[in-house]
Amino acid sequence: MATNALTALNAGSGLDSRALIDGLVGIERTARSEPITRKRDTLNARISALGQLRSALTGIATSLDTRVRSGELGLQLASSDNAISVERIGSGPGGALASGVAVNRLASSQRLTSAALASAGAAVGQGTLTIITGRRTPISDSNGNPGFSFAAGAKPSVNINITAANNSLSGLAAAINASDAGITASIIASSGSATLVLRGAEGAENAFIISAAPAGSSGGGAGLERFNHTPGAETLVHGETAQNAELVVDGVAVTRGSNRIDDLIPGARLNLRRTASGVAITAARDGAALSGALADFVGTLQAMRQLIGDLRRPSQNGDAPGPLATDPTARLLDQRITRLVTAAVPEAGGLRLADLGVSVARDGGITVDAARLANLPPARLGDAEALLRELTATARADRPNRLQSIAQIAGTAGDSLVRQRDAASRDLAKVDVQVAALRTLLTRQFAAMDTAVAQSRAVGAQLDQLVDSWFRPQS
Repeated sequence: MATNALTALNAGSGLDSRALIDGLVGIERTARSEPITRKRDTLNARISALGQLRSALTGIATSLDTRVRSGELGLQLASSDNAISVERIGSGPGGALASGVAVNRLASSQRLTSAALASAGAAVGQGTLTIITGRRTPISDSNGNPGFSFAAGAKPSVNINITAANNSLSGLAAAINASDAGITASIIASSGSATLVLRGAEGAENAFIISAAPAGSSGGGAGLERFNHTPGAETLVHGETAQNAELVVDGVAVTRGSNRIDDLIPGARLNLRRTASGVAITAARDGAALSGALADFVGTLQAMRQLIGDLRRPSQNGDAPGPLATDPTARLLDQRITRLVTAAVPEAGGLRLADLGVSVARDGGITVDAARLANLPPARLGDAEALLRELTATARADRPNRLQSIAQIAGTAGDSLVRQRDAASRDLAKVDVQVAALRTLLTRQFAAMDTAVAQSRAVGAQLDQLVDSWFRPQS
């Protein structure tokens, strides 16, 4: 019906009805949509600003958390001799320490060497090699000939199968390396020869024997039996012996099956490199590292407050106000940040940033007094580290004075604004529908008016003709 009405426009009145309708509809659209559009634009600006604040707060928390987790602010391990290197495990030592260590013997691994073959591609014979891990004990027979006894350990034996597909010295080495035997196989080649070298893991319990079961007769001992190494049948040449490291820690003799030791000093890993005596292993806090981290943290908090202030700036000298000029969330964020300075943290023994020399000046600036931190009792340096660690803790209702909790405030407020913006977008869509309906209504009304005018003009024309006939002279 709307199409029919449009074709009737201007039929009788002579007015530009289409232009009139477009004007009326445009005025109505503007009146209805402009307030909603302004509201949506304002919401978008606030959403973006709060997202910026949330991202900045999360970034500060992440940066501080990274420094804490790296151990930079914790107890710093040190060794007086490079015969032993030390590294942090987890959160490091639980307290300051000073231990004396002597390394009398390094842990070593068993090494076996085969007779030389012509090349790495030389056939070794088909069959099965069985590798068993355990403890090797040197012995001598009644004639004084050296030998050894062997006690299998808890680790199950491993079978290495040699078939036509891998019947070569290199194939044997690859099969051993691919197994779960804990043995490393390598080939040392020289002009016209190749020798298999087998090495186990460090520690006396990681010695190993090899039992060969050739498939069929190889003849002349040229098959897998060349790699047999068991008590009484030591075909492979025994080089190094698997043995434990021997140390003395604070006067106590200890042994370990590896040169990498994690269980002697809590929170510390010792890497033994050579024998030595009188090595001091210490752990102490680096006050300079803590002071630097605190200064950096305070600097980022101050920058954060400046960012909030910029986003909250009022309109001045004709300049537009900040997107959060009237936003209560921005003010709350600023208050929470300044409250970080005075809030006691139970997990840090009740310590506050203010106790570390952090303060809020009259002009709102956040500063730190390095001298005050330097005067903090050494016993409380651990609490200082715990305080910085806790400031980055996950957001929880019972942890209002944490960076992540403060960031969550911005996130929650932003989510609420997003819902309002989406509602405004839906309202704009409704305006389009309403304006379309108005255009249809006006089109019908103007079409009806044109029709009425046209009919009125037709009646007038008829009356004019009738009157003219009354006064027309008769012939």
